[in-house]
Amino acid sequence: MNKLRLLPGIHPFIFLGLLIFPLAVHASFIEATVGTAVVNDATATYHNPAALTLLKNPQIITLGSLAYLHSQFTGQFTQLGFTQSGNSNSRTHYFIPTFYLGLPTTNKVTVGLAVISNFFNKDLEGDSILRYSQSNNNVKNLDIDPGVGIKINEFFSLGGGLNFSYANFLLQPTSGFPSINVPDTQSRNECDGTGVGANVGFLLKPANSTFLGFNYHSSVTYKLSGKSILETTPEVISNNYYFNFWTPARSVLSINHFVTQRLGFIATAQYIQWSLFQDVRIHGIATQIGTQTVIANVNIPFRLHDAWLFTLGSHYRITPKCIIRVAGTYNQSPGNNHYQISNGDSYILGGSLSYEIFKNLIIDGSYAHAFIHDENININSSRSVVTGVNKAARDGVSLKLTFNL
Repeated sequence: MNKLRLLPGIHPFIFLGLLIFPLAVHASFIEATVGTAVVNDATATYHNPAALTLLKNPQIITLGSLAYLHSQFTGQFTQLGFTQSGNSNSRTHYFIPTFYLGLPTTNKVTVGLAVISNFFNKDLEGDSILRYSQSNNNVKNLDIDPGVGIKINEFFSLGGGLNFSYANFLLQPTSGFPSINVPDTQSRNECDGTGVGANVGFLLKPANSTFLGFNYHSSVTYKLSGKSILETTPEVISNNYYFNFWTPARSVLSINHFVTQRLGFIATAQYIQWSLFQDVRIHGIATQIGTQTVIANVNIPFRLHDAWLFTLGSHYRITPKCIIRVAGTYNQSPGNNHYQISNGDSYILGGSLSYEIFKNLIIDGSYAHAFIHDENININSSRSVVTGVNKAARDGVSLKLTFNL
């Protein structure tokens, strides 16, 4: 076994898919694409603590979301003069259980707590032509967010909170060189770490029928460490495997206007600062270069760009107990098709139905589908060349129970 200090280009897409977890489906369609910085229940603890002041009574919310993303790449992968052509499919499953608590303490102050979990795994086909440039992965993320909203007067509220976050990554890339008769070998790279962020916002009520909300979530830096194992005979083990990872900062502005007591419209704009992902340096990864096994430090280029997300939606109270919501979202992709096999921009359409079962119990169900644009991929690195088209689509459902105490 050889030890190298720095190797550029080893598994340059090892994190593809991990960028999704902070934003994609961390909440149901109801909150993630309708409202966001203007919500009138305990989910405001996460989306905009200032909106906690809209609560009139203590409230508990349980929310579970499931989503499925399917991607298909069609093209060519070339490594050391060996070219493979065809299709490569991947599947990503998401499970997001969450819990929210809102508690008015006085007529001016409301405190809240959000516990948000993200679990997802990405699986590649075993004979995928991209098995040397992408990675099977499994991610577990837990956020605990306390928050407080303070009503300054009848027209203006302020809010803030903290984000205590834990993340666990399991990455299982494959290495191999068919052109020189080196068989496929898989490595197992597991690490975890914590990070802390902040969350601030305001809620403005310029008229009885209009609400304007703004929220800022800071970036969170995770210092991840663990073990890297290359499954050869004998195994190559690195106990000094570590790197830094981030979630991007984002700014959200929402306006909610009621045309009548039953009918309202809402618009949201989000600016997400993905450009902090330029290069990620991984230390102590066990891998294989040709016929050599190594423990290496590697640079992975991302070169992402900041992105916008825009939503326009409507909500209508069918009966005193039933509300229907519909919305459409444009989600700009932050990916760089010269460095990742990324997805294109997407349009998300969805709806939700809310019904008051009992006086103190409300149930919400929602569904959303993401129409994702095809993305032309043209990657030319020192290790490999990837050219082709990546197609994808995503579906998500959620169920939400609200208990008014």
